[in-house]
Amino acid sequence: MGIKLTVIGGSGLYTPLLFDAIANYQEEIDFDEICLNGRTASKLEKVARLSQSVIDKSEYNFKVTYTTDRQEALQGAELVLCQIRVGGMKARAYDEEFPLKYDIIGEETVGPGGFANALRTVPVMLELASQMEEYCPEALLINLTNPASIVQQAIEQESTVNVISLCDLPVGVLNKIAKILDVDRAELRYDYFGLNHLGWYQQLSIRGEDRTAEVIEEVDSLDLGIDSEWIENLEMIPLPYLKYYYHHGKEVEKAKEKDILRAEELIETSDEIAKALEESPETIPELIYQRGAIWYSDVIVPLIAAMANDKNEEFILNIANNGLLEGIADEVIVEVSTLVNGSIRALEVGEIPLQVKSLLQQEANYRNLATQAAISQTKDDILRALVANPQVPNYEIAYQMWKEEFNK
Repeated sequence: MGIKLTVIGGSGLYTPLLFDAIANYQEEIDFDEICLNGRTASKLEKVARLSQSVIDKSEYNFKVTYTTDRQEALQGAELVLCQIRVGGMKARAYDEEFPLKYDIIGEETVGPGGFANALRTVPVMLELASQMEEYCPEALLINLTNPASIVQQAIEQESTVNVISLCDLPVGVLNKIAKILDVDRAELRYDYFGLNHLGWYQQLSIRGEDRTAEVIEEVDSLDLGIDSEWIENLEMIPLPYLKYYYHHGKEVEKAKEKDILRAEELIETSDEIAKALEESPETIPELIYQRGAIWYSDVIVPLIAAMANDKNEEFILNIANNGLLEGIADEVIVEVSTLVNGSIRALEVGEIPLQVKSLLQQEANYRNLATQAAISQTKDDILRALVANPQVPNYEIAYQMWKEEFNK
């Protein structure tokens, strides 16, 4: 018998790209069934039909099933991939918009917007964890749902479910670095540390030769949105989300000047994709590829293959700190390099450079408090997390925000 993979949020329009990626691994992963689970049968049917057509064109031979019944979807699953967005794009638009009233960046994973997302999402994810405990207690939960680190910490704290979270952002940056150095990404060796959406590449080398300085010289071509002089000062390559910390005021002004929110852009794109699917239900629309959705092809499917075949491959994953990063509580979820085969083992992380240490520790402390608030949903815990958030300047603004945005 092969693997049963269950996809929670399986009606997502990008889900067929999962099957597109799987088609390239038919020699390495033995699937018996991939079950798509969602709330709307009609949407599930369309996505399942397209996904099945992708598999039919390959040499794979497994079932693509779909159901709105969570119990049916989970029973017998060995892997569960969660990609839900609680509240949909309308909620994301709210997360992007309301912080701007307080001159704070609006974003779905960091700042007050990310915190609002956590308060909304964690209870739903804890319900999923409870269902997994009942119907597939041995399964591994692969979490894509944001804010990933807070979601994962809550699940680890409140359940017995085995969970990891992953993100395509570090790999996306690595792909660009490989292009600068004119090498295949697999040739790159790196030292990486941080939190989800808040990490740094400390060293980049090829066949033992340190090439970090060369990448920093060409850093503008990475399009990180971060001042190149500051990156030279850091002597590291930051992830692009750090522009919301290093250039917060500028990013707020840019966001206020935009005519349309990112969530609204994605809603328009989704509408166009849905229309294209109506016209050609067995072909993946070009718009899906254009978004650059590499999380399936570059992270999730290679990870499953590595676990299935004891490959000893390196992946950047989110796991509990447990002493990996100094000055951060053990329970906080950190993003580090890991070695994956039949199990997942974190690689050693060196001393954290002083120039980023305080930001990393402040954000980690906030995420710890945000996890507790997302679990308890109490005023006191919400205020503690808001005041600790690096984007919130003081208690007065935190309290005003609680009254106007969080006390509903």
